[in-house]
Amino acid sequence: MNISNGVKFFNNSNNSWKKIFLIYLIYISLIAFCSFLFAHLFSNKHDVMDADNQIILKNISFGFGELIDNLFNSNGYYHTVNGIKYYLQKLPAVPFLLLFVSKISLNYFFILIFKNIIVFSIYFLFSYFLIKDFKNFILFYFILAIPICIPYNFSVALHYVYEDSLLAIFLPILFLSLISKNKYRFYVTSFVLFVLYFTKASMFLIVLIIPIIIMIFEKKSILIIKITPVVASLLAILIWGYFGFINTGKFPLASSGASNNSYALTHVLNKEFSNYYPEKSIDLIPKEKEPEETFKSEWDWYEYHNKRNQIYLKNNLRLYLKDCVKKLKFIFFGIHRDGSHPDENGNYDNRLRFSLIINKLIFNISIVLVLLNLFNDFRKKIIVKENLYFVIIVGLNLAPHLIAWATSKHLVASINVSIIYLLFLLFKRNRLI
Repeated sequence: MNISNGVKFFNNSNNSWKKIFLIYLIYISLIAFCSFLFAHLFSNKHDVMDADNQIILKNISFGFGELIDNLFNSNGYYHTVNGIKYYLQKLPAVPFLLLFVSKISLNYFFILIFKNIIVFSIYFLFSYFLIKDFKNFILFYFILAIPICIPYNFSVALHYVYEDSLLAIFLPILFLSLISKNKYRFYVTSFVLFVLYFTKASMFLIVLIIPIIIMIFEKKSILIIKITPVVASLLAILIWGYFGFINTGKFPLASSGASNNSYALTHVLNKEFSNYYPEKSIDLIPKEKEPEETFKSEWDWYEYHNKRNQIYLKNNLRLYLKDCVKKLKFIFFGIHRDGSHPDENGNYDNRLRFSLIINKLIFNISIVLVLLNLFNDFRKKIIVKENLYFVIIVGLNLAPHLIAWATSKHLVASINVSIIYLLFLLFKRNRLI
């Protein structure tokens, strides 16, 4: 399809919806088929379903199992540790998505396929909605291909317990909404920011700062419209804060947005960190023994680890900064399999991943280009939205991982945003949009 045909496609209202629906059916059928293959491969490696292919909710990994099982059986949003209810260790986007799907059917393959149909349908819908004003259907094809064109990135997006599977979809939508010409783009931005807040604690900075940037720099937009992201972000913060306050007596916010954040940091604030990261899983780092007495609440547990972390930083700041350099090296240049667990012979699989070579090339090229473009923007005293929002989204997404740690799956969302940025540079340079 040439460019003129792409423009005609968007302008031909009589046929476009039929063609869009056909493209959607092809796209979502591909997603469903790949989800089935992924479910089959994943189920062979992990004890996630019984002999009847029914998912075992308690066996869902990454700390979601008991929480989702409690939700499914109407016991409440919590899991227990030493007889104490922990309400705030996991944000609710992934648990409630899996709860919704599992209420329809507990079949493991159905859950994974239907979850991805929902998420990729949202991506398809918003991509079309935000791209159509550029009057170039070829760009829409490219945008659709972004989450699926690099094998490793696609596998992360297909997963069902990674929060990063949602970020790999919703952060690109956020970037698209911010650079779109669509007059309703800030409503999409508001929806995405609301979802992101409930997805992962590392999204706090993005949810907090993006609405402020919109209010400052979107001078031509109507106030009542551009204020909606502020309202959506505040609403998300208040909802989670209220839930935390009525159940724990404390309003969760920022670093305490999830009560396991301080414990997670103990993996990094450890003298053994550099001996494991990035080749070995940091879960394998020997932990200091916790006090034998039982914590009275999850905030006792949070504060205990928070104080330990503060003491470590005070005594080992230079070592921590040295570890940060190692994390930066991985973020920009790591191309081998990371976070490995030993096999039965004690060997670690750190093979070269070709997907990561592609990822790092894309990421580094986008960073170099945006820095050059920002320098030119500064000289001309102008603000180009693509450059501004790309730096803010990618920077705020990476900042928590530089403080804590980054793995390959943590970087997928930023890579997808980078591809969109490069696409827009290419299309604009050739005057295709």
